[in-house]
Amino acid sequence: MRAYTPGGRFDADFESDHISEGATSDITNPVGTTAEWWRLDAVNSTRDAIYDVEPVGTGRIWLGPKTLSVLRVSLSQGASMLNERGFYNADTMHLTLNVDDVQAVAPEIFNNVGSVVSAVDQLNKYRVVFRGQVYRPIKTQPAGLVANRYTLIIMDLTQLAPDELVNDAQFLTYAQP
Repeated sequence: MRAYTPGGRFDADFESDHISEGATSDITNPVGTTAEWWRLDAVNSTRDAIYDVEPVGTGRIWLGPKTLSVLRVSLSQGASMLNERGFYNADTMHLTLNVDDVQAVAPEIFNNVGSVVSAVDQLNKYRVVFRGQVYRPIKTQPAGLVANRYTLIIMDLTQLAPDELVNDAQFLTYAQP
């Protein structure tokens, strides 16, 4: 007679762990790519309380970079839309990341149940540098559910224009054309 809940080593946790290990070792190592993950050091950063610009001082300080393995990248060229400031063009990037790789570089973006916290809280706390361009996260979504445990994170990012990098001394080299 067979038990209702079979035992053994091939349970959901075993499978989830091996999916995560396999994604990183099989997809990112032979042909995959990496990005740089930067985190804002809010304690040591200073900025003008009214104008939200860098004062004459330390300004915003970013910790990193940490290397983030990327499973899949999709870049979309931004359309040059005319608005009250003139033409503005920003590219968007869509990343597929392994949950364990993201937890290794940014454990603070996960809550105590293992879900990613709201992207609204992440907008100004993180930067991702990919192929000489600086991006800001705008949306995150867990994916790849295996037995109530997510294995992937889908992250959408938008490119920062050179004028948005002026207040970040660590990213000034990326602001140059």
